[in-house]
Amino acid sequence: MREDPPDPFEQLSGWAARTERKVKAGRRLRWIRFLPAGAVGLAAVAVLVFVIRSVSTGGDAGPADDIEAAPPAISVTTSPEAAARTDAFAGTAAAGYPKGAAGITLPPARAVPGFSADQVQAALGHVRAAMIAGRLDEDMLVGHKTGRFVAMFAANQRQMLEKDFAGDGFDTYATWIDPAVKLDAREEPRVSGRVTYTSVKEDGIQTLRVTTNFVWVYAFDRADKPLAVVHDEIRWRFPSTADLRAGDQGMWFGPVRAYNALIDCAAIKRGLLAPTPPGAGAAGPIQDEDALLRADHALEIKENC
Repeated sequence: MREDPPDPFEQLSGWAARTERKVKAGRRLRWIRFLPAGAVGLAAVAVLVFVIRSVSTGGDAGPADDIEAAPPAISVTTSPEAAARTDAFAGTAAAGYPKGAAGITLPPARAVPGFSADQVQAALGHVRAAMIAGRLDEDMLVGHKTGRFVAMFAANQRQMLEKDFAGDGFDTYATWIDPAVKLDAREEPRVSGRVTYTSVKEDGIQTLRVTTNFVWVYAFDRADKPLAVVHDEIRWRFPSTADLRAGDQGMWFGPVRAYNALIDCAAIKRGLLAPTPPGAGAAGPIQDEDALLRADHALEIKENC
């Protein structure tokens, strides 16, 4: 996997030293297997076990679904072109990240086993649209409206997503801002990451697998101009439609790994994103905060929520 270019703000440690804020590993998302047409019985559900203070790989997903450190695929890393530095992001790794959807760049689409270049291009565009709907769209962020996002998936996965949104199990792949706080209307979220894709066999079905690894940095309207961070790695899966059940055709996802940083622990336990409350210091030492704003940071963290 190609390494990200050195961050121009890597040496600016003053911001991270000002205060210790809360970090939390995300819950691991269960996922459902798709089945060929005519298969008998229910789709198997693999529950990915969440380990407190860690989101290390494991669980019952099987060899085809172990998260790889560097998937053998075509990749692209968001360019750290300097967006205009502002008070909210100045002195942090996010100061140079693109704003909003401009941070989600896609690799060139090329044919892979079972999928033409046009099919790969369509899948990449669908993934990008879902990322925007889940992490950047105001209807999702503030309105907590999930219909557009859920409709992007295969019919047989929508029920699981709707169940997640009815509870608090969705924060690893979608963002709801806590109504008790407000985003800074002057600042779009800063976004950086990479997209890869490859073709694999899952349960005997040729599948296009797109892997995204992104950080999403949100600025909030408060005197101290706080930030809150989500870092996720998601596998989006497009099974070949040949001999596939109608309800399984379309986009799936899972497994997912994620963490949140600089957050309100009480809010995140309800699935809501808010910055660390003023004066809420960490219970103990945590990792370097500025490093947590980088997409090349490991998904396994020491949490203090």
